[in-house]
Amino acid sequence: MEYTFEQIPNILKRIENRLDKIEKTLLNRTKKESQKFDYVGAKEACEILNLSLPTLYSKVSLREIPFYKKGNRLHFSKEELLNWIQEGKVYLHHKSD
Repeated sequence: MEYTFEQIPNILKRIENRLDKIEKTLLNRTKKESQKFDYVGAKEACEILNLSLPTLYSKVSLREIPFYKKGNRLHFSKEELLNWIQEGKVYLHHKSD
């Protein structure tokens, strides 16, 4: 199929729109798949939170941090850990002169 020079901008715009839709679809699919494997063990949770292992276990025993327990193993949702950090955000208000 041949196009005129005047048609090229419209064609490129349609191609760009279609690529954007494909990209969004792929990103959504990848995000959903990665959420299936969103759980980590205690060591990786320590890395995410920048905590020592004893501190993490202390927070778990005090139920200060979101966790799951299956048998003797602890599991942590990355998303829930990041939300937990976000919930502790402090907003500082500067006094104006």
